Amino acid sequence: MTEPMMDPVRLKQMCAMRVEVLDPDYEVVEIVAGGEFLYDPQVFWDWKPDNAWGKPEGSILISDIGGQQQPGWDPAMGHGALYRLHADNRLETIMAPGAGRQAGVFRPIIAPEGWGDWGGHIFFCSQIIPGRRGAVVDHMIYRLGPGDDKPHGFGIPPRAGSLGGGISGALMPGVFGRPGTPEEGLLLIISMHNCTIYAVRPDATIEPWIVMDGVNGPGPLMPYRLYYADPEIAGEPNMLVVEGSWGTHFGVQNRTYKPGHYRVVGRTVEPESVAALSGGMGHRAPAGFGHYAGQMFRPENHGFISSVHWTAAEPQALPYSAEIIRRDADGKEHVFATNLQAGQNLLGFTNNRLIITNVRHSYSSGNFHEPDGSIYAIQYKGA
Repeated sequence: MTEPMMDPVRLKQMCAMRVEVLDPDYEVVEIVAGGEFLYDPQVFWDWKPDNAWGKPEGSILISDIGGQQQPGWDPAMGHGALYRLHADNRLETIMAPGAGRQAGVFRPIIAPEGWGDWGGHIFFCSQIIPGRRGAVVDHMIYRLGPGDDKPHGFGIPPRAGSLGGGISGALMPGVFGRPGTPEEGLLLIISMHNCTIYAVRPDATIEPWIVMDGVNGPGPLMPYRLYYADPEIAGEPNMLVVEGSWGTHFGVQNRTYKPGHYRVVGRTVEPESVAALSGGMGHRAPAGFGHYAGQMFRPENHGFISSVHWTAAEPQALPYSAEIIRRDADGKEHVFATNLQAGQNLLGFTNNRLIITNVRHSYSSGNFHEPDGSIYAIQYKGA
């Protein structure tokens, strides 16, 4: 049975966009406002236009953790969708909400050519059971081939470690291992629930790669993101980094602690946070982004990082406390945009535009089943 929804006028007021860009050569364009139809949208955060999904030019893919075939919330139905944002701001549905019976589409990533038979396929993680109940039970890895509109199950990670009953809850893709690294040929995924990095192979075998529970390996360290650091900032190529808070696990997480950035070496994690990466992961602007082309951009949440974000128990407007930070060629940081609403803000570049998705309240872990997600762009106004 579908639950009733919040008053739409109130919801739109809660999500009013107030983003300000501080350079007059750039402008903010709202593409999908909070209160329309997106729930927890996530722009592909490591988007490269030269991939199997990169056409037409200027488009970019955006996933959504929430959304079902009908508005509202039905605990018996799946949720999550995949869209293409075109250069003219048209949103094309690639995978309709809940179409594959998956329960969420978490941080999709595109397999490189040569990764078994799956080059160009999108891999994402998802709950097996919808909603909050499914957030803390075993998750599944899905794949979606080019031209497909329904995903296929790829595998369920085995239980590992001493935390969270070993359950691979809050599971998200990290990276495809780069050539010449210890993780070459692997898809590494992270579980926030049992603090484990898993290795996935093209034949769908999955094994715990690093258990970060402080008993069977380093930690405890609850991973929030796994990424390759920018070589100019890290001082070397192919530095694999896990972002999280040392000494923290899923059961004690809150929204106000500051994460560290820890180097992954082989099958262990060094306990000292890499000082140069204290600002977190960012993206370099492409040539079309005006006089800031080549500079690094990242969201700044001022210590906020959370798996549950804000929940159904807090149905109010979130603070306008986040920013976008620009790092110039000399390594100095500047505020580029301000008054972003709190929640998870993700960035992706395409041509002359910086695309930002805002999750606000959490659909799955937080049980907030209202369409309060949004998409907007900051674009260069010059020729």
